[in-house]
Amino acid sequence: MHFSLMQWLFLGSAALSVALAGVILVVVLHSKRRSEFPIFLAYCGSYILIVLVGWSVFLFGPCDQYKRVYWTVSIVYMALEFGVMYEIFRNALKHYSALVDLGKMLFTWAAVFLLVTATITAFATSGPSASKLGAAFAVVERSMRLMECGLLMLFFFFEKRLGLSWRNPNVSIALGLGTTASVDLIASYLNTRFPNMATSWGLINSSVLTGILAWWCYCLAARQSEPIVATAPSRLVLQRWNETLVGDGYANGAIASASAESFLPGIEKTVDKVLARKFAN
Repeated sequence: MHFSLMQWLFLGSAALSVALAGVILVVVLHSKRRSEFPIFLAYCGSYILIVLVGWSVFLFGPCDQYKRVYWTVSIVYMALEFGVMYEIFRNALKHYSALVDLGKMLFTWAAVFLLVTATITAFATSGPSASKLGAAFAVVERSMRLMECGLLMLFFFFEKRLGLSWRNPNVSIALGLGTTASVDLIASYLNTRFPNMATSWGLINSSVLTGILAWWCYCLAARQSEPIVATAPSRLVLQRWNETLVGDGYANGAIASASAESFLPGIEKTVDKVLARKFAN
């Protein structure tokens, strides 16, 4: 079987990324972080599986069985990627229980919104089932990329306030997701403007992902000390939010179980209280 140079580069990049993902699995499974990143472990495992399925389609040609397996793994992979975002958010803010509950509620509503959007897109798309599924998947994927960019910005602005470094596993995973999401969005845009260079954009995207996997290997293998929750001025904003939410009863699952009608007015009052405490100090 004869391959072009670009195809060999794609295969080499894919093989290296699979190897790096395997190293991440081994490192996390043999460390104390196994219970800290269960969703991330499943995410890396599903990535290996989806690449292997893609290899099978590329080497032996597409067939109905491969397509079904590919779509199934892709949907699971996307769901796990969403779970990884919540997992690192929860780990980074574990000292602020009320903020974790708030984040859980927001991620739940975001998941419902993505599901509803995908369903509407599928019904609104004409053509066979594969086209409907592809359109729904594309909408969810694009929305996920924007969320990952937002998560990257969150850690970029609050990294020092949380007492974390860029080599901390939670921050490094957020950095990786945000970077790959940004590159993927840029590559998608450039692909529409310069379709004759689609292979080059795909190779760049694959190379960036391989570099991110290598960065994750380094950060997960390095020793990291636990962040210390202090009363430094740079962290007061997080403490004000957490204490105000706890004082209003939004903790220990109360946020996640609150209805939209009762939750939104309560959060509005909480914002007013946080701002009042800020100016009072």
